[in-house]
Amino acid sequence: MGKDILDLAKYATLSVVNGLTDYNRPCQIMADSLTMIEHIGSIEGTKVVYVRDGNNIFHSWLLLATVISFHFVCACPKGFEPDQKTVEKAQQAGISKIEITNDAKEVVIGTDVVYSDVWVDEALMKLAGLKEYFMHCLPAERGVEVTDGVIEAPN
Repeated sequence: MGKDILDLAKYATLSVVNGLTDYNRPCQIMADSLTMIEHIGSIEGTKVVYVRDGNNIFHSWLLLATVISFHFVCACPKGFEPDQKTVEKAQQAGISKIEITNDAKEVVIGTDVVYSDVWVDEALMKLAGLKEYFMHCLPAERGVEVTDGVIEAPN
């Protein structure tokens, strides 16, 4: 996925917007950033925990962390970590605190945003705290990726 858009960008005489490739999904993260600003007030200084494998959305969050200061954590199963070069790039930028872990329950405590499209239920969100927000890249497969109680909650 995404090779067509990369080929188009390579040969196009006009600008091409990357909506989605296997490596990243920058338009999604721009929209998510605006949502955070709307509901939290800023991205700077927040803690975002990404619960999932290290995929294109995760890489886009990492690239955002190279220009905006926030605490970003990837909680993914062992063997499904993100691209190491992208992690190193974000860490070397020295802008944000970046963590990779295999334990979502430990890192969601005190977070501002739990971001996922898999494995999230009320028990995990309860660990996060009282002010946390749940974000999903949509569309959500209810009962598989996220429980109805989480996706329907006001936060």
